[in-house]
Amino acid sequence: MTKQSFSTLFEQKREFVVSIGILVLLATMYAILGASTWAVEPIESATNFCEGISDGLIKEPMNTLSNLTYVFVGLVVLWNLPTTREKSRNPMLERSVYPILFATGSIYIGVGSFAMHGTNTNWGTSMDWTGMLFFISFPVYYNLSRQYRWSDRFFLTVFFCVFVLTALLDTFAANNNVTLIENFSGSRNLKLSSITRDYLWSLYIGVWLIQEAKNLTGNQWPWMIGVPLVACITLSVGAPTMQIILLCLMFIGIALALHFNPGQTLLRKAQPDLWIGFGCYIVGNIVWRYGRSGEAACNPDSLFQYHAVWHILTGASLYFFYRYFRTETNPESSEL
Repeated sequence: MTKQSFSTLFEQKREFVVSIGILVLLATMYAILGASTWAVEPIESATNFCEGISDGLIKEPMNTLSNLTYVFVGLVVLWNLPTTREKSRNPMLERSVYPILFATGSIYIGVGSFAMHGTNTNWGTSMDWTGMLFFISFPVYYNLSRQYRWSDRFFLTVFFCVFVLTALLDTFAANNNVTLIENFSGSRNLKLSSITRDYLWSLYIGVWLIQEAKNLTGNQWPWMIGVPLVACITLSVGAPTMQIILLCLMFIGIALALHFNPGQTLLRKAQPDLWIGFGCYIVGNIVWRYGRSGEAACNPDSLFQYHAVWHILTGASLYFFYRYFRTETNPESSEL
């Protein structure tokens, strides 16, 4: 490849090339640091996702390598960015901050979960959770920005301020076993780590469901309330009763708030991408239950791991959600 052709490629695919460079750097750091730390030291944080712990750099091979699905999806999004900076009525069709953040979130999930399953360290677990919170918060704030016509600057300020505070809280909670309320739900305590890893995670998913129900039904409140409630009750795994009750109450309040202050209607085509994305996630959620240690289906020595299938299915769901966001045909939002 000539210097000129590489320069052209870099200019047209700058975000993709930079991401590849960062991933290569992270892989190199992983190998160098791991050779003298988690490859030889005792396990700090077992993930309890069935697969037997191996020696060496990658503690859970299948659960780890399956996370490359998320990385691949993020790279596909970056590769498909337009080569020019032309404006569009749909920001997800532009070479703008929104598809770049979506791709970053997908890659972040993959890298974070790779770190957790690959190293079995406490910092790896923190990377996994912050990555999931980074991504799952994006659709919520993106929908709000489109619905209420936020400027790019305002969106970025809200998104990153909330994420940084969340990441700091989650990291602190992960390293400090702080109990907020004892016997909060039966004999189960409410810990500080529950705020981000149970409530906030579930809250983001529920609010996203409310937003999409609002868009698809024309702001009909029974659907906006019913969809997240059904999801909360049916998809929760081993959650305390009080947690489910509080989340359901918050979903009802948020649904009514959005119903009575609807903002701009978001016109998107749900079929087939949104339904495929939700389908992959729901099937993945079911599969996730079989991938826990102690389940009858668990075989620690098998190359087939249910948790790895969860990674692949949810990675696929991210791709179809990306396609769904690209179907928006709203008039271009004005800035604040």
